[in-house]
Amino acid sequence: MVFRGEYIMVRAIDLLTAITVLSLLATPALGDDALKRELVEQVSEMKPPVLARYQELDLMHKQILITLQTLPENQITPTTRKWVNLAAGQGGILQKFDEINDLASKGNPQSHETALTKATTLKSDINTLEGYEQAKENFITIYPKMALIHLFTDQGVYFEELAENENNTRLSIDYYKQALIAYREAEDLTKTTYVDLKVKELGSEYRFDMEIANESLYLGEANFERTMRGLNNSTSLISVVAGILSARTSERELTTVYEIYVKHGDEQASRIDEMLVTVGDAHTELVDIFLIYAAVFGALFIVILVVALSRLFRWTHAVEDTVLGNEVIG
Repeated sequence: MVFRGEYIMVRAIDLLTAITVLSLLATPALGDDALKRELVEQVSEMKPPVLARYQELDLMHKQILITLQTLPENQITPTTRKWVNLAAGQGGILQKFDEINDLASKGNPQSHETALTKATTLKSDINTLEGYEQAKENFITIYPKMALIHLFTDQGVYFEELAENENNTRLSIDYYKQALIAYREAEDLTKTTYVDLKVKELGSEYRFDMEIANESLYLGEANFERTMRGLNNSTSLISVVAGILSARTSERELTTVYEIYVKHGDEQASRIDEMLVTVGDAHTELVDIFLIYAAVFGALFIVILVVALSRLFRWTHAVEDTVLGNEVIG
């Protein structure tokens, strides 16, 4: 009975072994020809316009195809599918590069800023691709790295040129900052150092000038209001005189503000110019009003002086007549 039990156990093990072998024969463990053909076809169809813009990506695309075509069928595995999809599948590195290139091809800085941000996040996909030995061993991972450096350099040049040709200092600083990000990501030490220095120099000069402008603007606007009050209360000589003095101060301070705004391309320069015209006109009008007051007071003074002199003349004659009369009597 013991031998019969052992015999049954051995037969069961043999049966299980046979089933396992048949299963392995039915489904290859490492790969098959169908998967290889599928991946080759997928990569062949993935030809975004960015391949024409960046030679590195075109070489990457070709290298993937060469790798898939030369790898033995038993090395085309589900892992192969993962890295191929990451590199050249829907939503993969090539397609993301194409989307970034499309943004970077537009003429507005906002699109380029978005492209720069997306390019920075693309680094994580490239790092993930490096984790696949098959892709790394076949030199596929070096191409997107080179393309990314190329892209960052292009964006650095774009923003640097924008900054150099921008009259508005604040915008120029913003563009230089974007160029700094791009050059830093491109690992261009020379450009990074130069642009970083430009950002610091421009920023320091801009802050210094704006402190002066803000102080002068406060004084200029305050005296502008006093000038307008003087003009609106022209029946009061004191208000007119105060308005004239305030107008001179306002003109001086607002001129300082205007010159700084023009220097830095600030759009508020036109508003300050309008205020200068207004306060200049107000000053002229106030001076005219003051001259009228002066003429009136001058006329009154002359009338009073004439009356006083006339009375003094009459009094003098009266005194002389009195003296003469006394002499005659004496």
